[in-house]
Amino acid sequence: MLYLSHADTQRLDLRMTDVVPAIEEAFRRVGNGQAVVAPRVRVLHPPLEKNNMGKGRPWARDLRIIPGAIEEIGFGVRLGTSLRRQAGGVILVLFDWQTMELAALISDHLVHAVRSTAPCGVMAKYLALENASTLALIGSGRLARWAAEAVCAVRPIRDLRVWSPTPAHRRECVAYLQGRLGAAIKVREVENSEAAIRGAEIVTTATKSLEPVTKGEWLSPGCTVLCNTPEEVDQETFLRGKIITTYNDGILTHVPPYHSLVELVEAGKLSEVDFSTELGDIVAGKIPGRTSQQEIIVGLNPAFGILDAATADFVYRRAKAMGVGTELEA
Repeated sequence: MLYLSHADTQRLDLRMTDVVPAIEEAFRRVGNGQAVVAPRVRVLHPPLEKNNMGKGRPWARDLRIIPGAIEEIGFGVRLGTSLRRQAGGVILVLFDWQTMELAALISDHLVHAVRSTAPCGVMAKYLALENASTLALIGSGRLARWAAEAVCAVRPIRDLRVWSPTPAHRRECVAYLQGRLGAAIKVREVENSEAAIRGAEIVTTATKSLEPVTKGEWLSPGCTVLCNTPEEVDQETFLRGKIITTYNDGILTHVPPYHSLVELVEAGKLSEVDFSTELGDIVAGKIPGRTSQQEIIVGLNPAFGILDAATADFVYRRAKAMGVGTELEA
């Protein structure tokens, strides 16, 4: 069994140009019926009251267990905790597909952000305009940075506009992404989220906000919105866009809720049919993604155990090839 510490994962120098194709292949297998996933388990304290889906994230502590399996790749399980929305203990576990033996234990502090946002690259490839060159990034933390890199790995982005509410964080994010992505892409901060989103061909959100950070009225025809946490998208965006998810099951029962979407369903303005299209079926070629240049598409990226299995396998294989990590007795 291979153990990879946080320092080990840093030594792997992960790049979305390498990770996104692995996640794309995972979605192709999902679409072809070669994967299985169980619902995420979330243990909260204090527990939620009956019929409370956790709007505002009122709990103090939580434990998340996210399992998934992909044929010929392996079984993966993510175990993660947090304290008042702060980082806690997180580990990614990989079991070998052939033997079902424990193959790897991986520190998930860095890998979690990669795993969580790599689907943005797959969604951008299959849903965004082919020549999309302008990206609005709402957020400046770990997930935001990896999400931007994922989009830039598959689309010819030349103008990357960054907004988050803290100027120092914004500037740090801009400097990081400029160094990471190179001079061919202009990375710049803007004064507010509207300035970032208006005219952008792709919008990626990855924030800690408990309320929407987008407004549907700001979106240009043909825009693709990629959402990484449940609270970020407003009702008008959902009403204007075609909704595609990485994983449909559990959208309406997600904790915390996609509250703008839930409220629209409860009001009868949308139904489950309106967000029944999954990314895996598009990647597998079963159904089309974008059908016109003017279409606005909203991609939702909830927790999905397939991502844990695929990312764990990718990281494990890369570590073995580079001789990184510590072999332990199982």
